[in-house]
Amino acid sequence: MTFKEATDLLSMPLEEIASAIGKTYATVLAYRTGGRLPPKEVTTKLAQLMRERAKDLQERADELDPPSKAHMPSRRER
Repeated sequence: MTFKEATDLLSMPLEEIASAIGKTYATVLAYRTGGRLPPKEVTTKLAQLMRERAKDLQERADELDPPSKAHMPSRRER
């Protein structure tokens, strides 16, 4: 996955992504366009941000549509 693809998946403003990974907007833009290659420490921070975002989205989805209780067998399955 490219840096651009990863930041696109986050669906966050680049300014927020830059702040979260400790880089400037201009640097993040350069990583996205291929003008600069992000070092390992940056891709690690971006991956962590993605994991945090995924956890938050999962929790919000569960609020919207709570997971069902343990499967209860129907009368036919008994």
